[in-house]
Amino acid sequence: MRTYFRSFVAAAAVAAAMVTGGFATAAPAAAAPREKPVQGVTLYSNTVATFGDHDFCRGSANARYTSPKRGVLRLTLTSNGFIGNGAGWKKNPKCRVLFIASQVSSVSLLGETFIPATFGSKPGQKITRDVRTGSGLVQFGLAPYSANSPVRVLQGSGFTSYLLVP
Repeated sequence: MRTYFRSFVAAAAVAAAMVTGGFATAAPAAAAPREKPVQGVTLYSNTVATFGDHDFCRGSANARYTSPKRGVLRLTLTSNGFIGNGAGWKKNPKCRVLFIASQVSSVSLLGETFIPATFGSKPGQKITRDVRTGSGLVQFGLAPYSANSPVRVLQGSGFTSYLLVP
């Protein structure tokens, strides 16, 4: 009697393992791995204040860093909302800005990434760029420049961060 009960329990355990294993393999693939936050030091703030290309449009954007994979820095600029004056702003409430990200890292001595951006009056609009920096210590700067000038004209406050990219 005792051996029959043990055999029954063992068979039930094997059947349960097969059923749950079947469900586990039939389930959809897991979500993509989460991005790793990047540790770093910024001297003043991660917020860039700037003005744009028409009708006295002005506003600010906040920068956030993550790392989707080894040696790559993902920069996400989130608008805090832009405002402007005049009839032109009422017709076209979009403010064009050119951000230039510069880095000193193990991959490049002075690499630059141009990030054209268009933000409206609604806060929360995002722009994301992946920058190949290599792993290790990175000096990363971000500054706004004139979007419609052939000469690089700084038009706002930038910042510099020292980051440890995985």
